[in-house]
Amino acid sequence: MSVGRILIVAILLAGAAPAPAQEMLDQLAGLVKRGKLNVEVDLQAGSVPAGPAWTLQVVGSPKAKLVAEADEGRVDCVDVDVTDGELLVNGRGLRPRLSIEGMRFEQGKGITEARFRGRGIWRPIVAIFRTLARPALRRLDVPTDIGSILRGEIVSSEKSASAPKTNTEFLELVREVHINDTEFEAFAGYPLELSGLVELETAAHSSDGKPVRAAIDKGTFRPARRAQPAQFEVDGRMDGEIENGAVAFVGSRCAFSRGQLKDGAFRVYSSANDGQLESSFSAGALGLDLTSGQFRWPGGPKVGVEAPSRFAVRNLRVRSDGTYSGTVDAALVGKVGSIDRAGMMVAADDVQLHTQGARVVDGKATGDVKLDFQYRLNHTLVVHYPVEELGDRRVPLLFQGSFAADLHFEDAGSGDEGVVTGTYQFTIPWPPVEQAAFEVLRARWRQDVAPVIHKVDFVIEPRHFGPCGRECFLLDLVVTAQKSKAKGYLFQQICDTQGKADVVVDAQSRSLLLRNVRVQPRCQGVVGAIVNFVAPFLTKTYTDVTLMQMPENLPFTIESVGSGADSIYIAGKVAWATKSSEVSSKSP
Repeated sequence: MSVGRILIVAILLAGAAPAPAQEMLDQLAGLVKRGKLNVEVDLQAGSVPAGPAWTLQVVGSPKAKLVAEADEGRVDCVDVDVTDGELLVNGRGLRPRLSIEGMRFEQGKGITEARFRGRGIWRPIVAIFRTLARPALRRLDVPTDIGSILRGEIVSSEKSASAPKTNTEFLELVREVHINDTEFEAFAGYPLELSGLVELETAAHSSDGKPVRAAIDKGTFRPARRAQPAQFEVDGRMDGEIENGAVAFVGSRCAFSRGQLKDGAFRVYSSANDGQLESSFSAGALGLDLTSGQFRWPGGPKVGVEAPSRFAVRNLRVRSDGTYSGTVDAALVGKVGSIDRAGMMVAADDVQLHTQGARVVDGKATGDVKLDFQYRLNHTLVVHYPVEELGDRRVPLLFQGSFAADLHFEDAGSGDEGVVTGTYQFTIPWPPVEQAAFEVLRARWRQDVAPVIHKVDFVIEPRHFGPCGRECFLLDLVVTAQKSKAKGYLFQQICDTQGKADVVVDAQSRSLLLRNVRVQPRCQGVVGAIVNFVAPFLTKTYTDVTLMQMPENLPFTIESVGSGADSIYIAGKVAWATKSSEVSSKSP
């Protein structure tokens, strides 16, 4: 049904170039399966050919009221009443001139009833000899396609090989068409496309067995006039299931497999300047099963949507500029996504976004959103040694794990408006933490130990670094001290060294630190004393070493750290205000 489709078109025609009035009206007409059409055509003075030796003429400014019954996309019957003026069928020579006051057209039978009278000298003749009017009536035909009826092409001439006739000529007599109180049932499985806005089909098999239904409460169509494009405006309603389509939200475009529209209301109107369409839409509820595409939540989060994802809006209002308002319930999943706000881009995998009852007003969101994903964080570990022979070491590390955030949006929009706050927790699997600690602890250098012992080679090789409590970690090292000679070693000592260290949070720098290393080298004898010399070095070197740090300008604080058997947990707060940053990063 035509209206059903146009309603769907209006659902989210935000932000796309609308179709011209003529095309939109044709799409509307193509949707109509069955229903009653109430159309009033305002005619204007003029005449058009109606075949050899016949013309259609309008005198004054009559109104032609039509009531049409449609079934299976065609008009079964049409009742026409002409008032406040005259619609004439004029014949040349000895052919009659008739003023049509009303008629009834039936599919397959033609004009079955007609009210008319003769004009001029034909008035008394036709009054007596009604059969003389039959040749003129045979010249009249009522189009059975719904598009012609909605455009006001209510009468056309009989087509013939010698004088082919097109209904568009009759539009020269049409000033304006009004469609009122018209309800439709739409064809099932009927496709509709609106470039850049929506592609859909009415449900081929609805879950409740009910067809899509719609109504035009008020519509007006004005045919094109010279340089003035055709104009169309319509107010209507719609209910029903849709499927196999795609919709464009502001900053989003998603495909859906199925959807439900309840208590939909729409307005579509032509621009006075170029005839392009603008629209607004509202609905009691719109629910969609999304399958693919890019979804953006106002305020930053983006999800590369995959099935099964669900997006539903209650009390939906869509403005002509594409921004929308409503109460949103969403459960979205996708393999990839991001948080894009204030110049920062947070990359994410295996994304889940959930919200219940969040309020969007003109494209700005207020409410709570739960966000879960797998993060990736590239960090360069820098180790400083208090030995002149050892320079700083830089070790690239990759941290990745799960990230969970409970975010609150306050009047947050796509242009970084508003504020986003909340809390988060992310997990760092133990292997990269242990690798970071190993890289910090590992060292090799040569140093004079005493005035008589020169060029002693020291090697520190970590063997184990693991949790022993919430912030406590056990340390196991192998320390080797040796002095070379021409052949072999003057001495060599290998010692097992045990200790503990703390992994703590520095809130100000938003860093995860290795701190308070306590090392006890276990070496015996004189050479052992030389190895024990390295203990202060260990303590001094391995204090306040940054294992991981939040990227600059990322608005996540680090408030706490804890450890489990195979991971570290870091938690903190999110404070994303309106201030923009030029920094872009991939991080949790």
